[in-house]
Amino acid sequence: MAEKEIETVSKGKAWWWLLLGVAVILIAILLFFRFHRQTATVPTLIVETPQKLSASQREEFSLDVTITDLGDALYPAVSMGIAFDPSRLEFLGLDEGNVFVLSSETKVGGQLPNWNCNVQASNDRGQINIMYLDITGGKHAFSKDLLEGEEGVLLRLRFRLRGTVSPGNVLDLSIEDAVFAATDENRSLAITNHTLVAKNGRLVIGE
Repeated sequence: MAEKEIETVSKGKAWWWLLLGVAVILIAILLFFRFHRQTATVPTLIVETPQKLSASQREEFSLDVTITDLGDALYPAVSMGIAFDPSRLEFLGLDEGNVFVLSSETKVGGQLPNWNCNVQASNDRGQINIMYLDITGGKHAFSKDLLEGEEGVLLRLRFRLRGTVSPGNVLDLSIEDAVFAATDENRSLAITNHTLVAKNGRLVIGE
């Protein structure tokens, strides 16, 4: 009789552990999909990079910085800092992208933003600090409406490989900080408060 009771208790414990394991797995799956849905809808700032560059390449090349989405606010100020290795890359400057800011002064209702950046300082410290400021406070702001149908290229970074690169080098371009500032601070997009996601770039150097 005692053996049967022990066997029953053992089976009960086994079922309990099995149910607990299944519950843990289900919770993990639910949390994964919840996190995936949240991050999928958060605007993402991306440094687009080619798959591979030749170490012998001496012509300048450009990398697109894109944005996947914006919130429903207007963003009259944008700043970002992109770190790179100045011993292997020379930063040459910025080129325009294809994302407009608002403008009532043009027929298309938008104009290209005027980005500000100090090229020499960027190479000195190994970080490109980029800023856009709409001094009108909103008449020339970034808007989600102007992203529709576009590739979302905010700007293009121009670089040249330095003579120090060699095959096998991997050069990271890391978005250290970025903010799309709204008049209402609670509606701003920023990496620090997880309302903006950064996707860094990586240059792989081949033969």
